[in-house]
Amino acid sequence: MLSGLAPLLASVAAIDAAAFVNRLRRNAVLYALMLLFVLTAYGALVAAAALAIAQHLGAVGALLTIAGGGLFLALVIFLIAGSMARAEERRKREAAANSGGRALMITAGLSALPILVRSRPLAALAIAGGLGFLAMRSMDRIAPMMGKRENNPPRQDMPPR
Repeated sequence: MLSGLAPLLASVAAIDAAAFVNRLRRNAVLYALMLLFVLTAYGALVAAAALAIAQHLGAVGALLTIAGGGLFLALVIFLIAGSMARAEERRKREAAANSGGRALMITAGLSALPILVRSRPLAALAIAGGLGFLAMRSMDRIAPMMGKRENNPPRQDMPPR
């Protein structure tokens, strides 16, 4: 049965791949043309800005102003990209640390499962403990949303210790 199905699947995959390649080529040409026109518009915009600035500062001053603005924008984008990369790396480290602890917890829970299934009091205790754990975790997530308020704010007439 599979021997008759394999050529059919291969032909369907080949048709989809050919259509995908054709669509990819067409989109690449269209996006290249769009990029060309966007760069043309950008060049005209920079030239117009340089001419407008040149009326006040002269040709050299206008070109230096345009170059300085471009370098400043490049520096800002570079700093933003660096901070985003650091944040992503930190998120990856935290996710790796959390997933390792979670996997260990799941493994420990699964290894204790046969013992809990045999004993009803232990099963009830495990369910109660699990529900308490989930409740505490949900409270940790909800508390920042509600804004943590202190029950006893420090008095204004006494200095903090």
